Amino acid sequence: MKSKLLVVFSSLILFTSCELLQSLKTPKTSPEVLEVLNNQPFCVWENSSQENDCQIEYWLTFWYEIEDVAWPERKKQIDALTEQDTDVLKKVLLSQGKSTPFQDRLRAQGWVESILPKLSQPMRRFILVALYHPSQDLLELESALVTLSKINTQQSFKIEEQQMLLKKQQNQIDQLLNIEASIIQSIEEDKE
Repeated sequence: MKSKLLVVFSSLILFTSCELLQSLKTPKTSPEVLEVLNNQPFCVWENSSQENDCQIEYWLTFWYEIEDVAWPERKKQIDALTEQDTDVLKKVLLSQGKSTPFQDRLRAQGWVESILPKLSQPMRRFILVALYHPSQDLLELESALVTLSKINTQQSFKIEEQQMLLKKQQNQIDQLLNIEASIIQSIEEDKE
């Protein structure tokens, strides 16, 4: 049983590692794309209506400043935000910390999907590479670990049941051996 679990777990790690390695390979950016990016401001939204929509520094600062904020505090901030696009983007960034629970990280994936069409092409690519795909990988890994944990728990229960059954059978064998020994002893006593 342990060897089967080891094989399953090792295979899971191997396949996950391969997936991670493939996702690390990023396509080289062509000189034309770099030229376009260097000549245009890097705007967050596709249809920028406000002057500060092209201030990517604001979003990067917002993102790195919340890294040390504990999950309960980030959760309060998320609850206080509206459904406007800028607030949804803030919700997504607030949901990216390491201590974010599975359900909340999963909800953030839905938020990302809802605002992706509204983002500029460079920002869309940035969000996908920096947030969405790594978060998706974490969700899949967490899900796999939960599944393996459930399998391990089930196997533990089965092992315990089998051990109890073996003990019961051992007791029955001991009782039969005791009965046989007493029968043999009584036969020997009758012979004398």
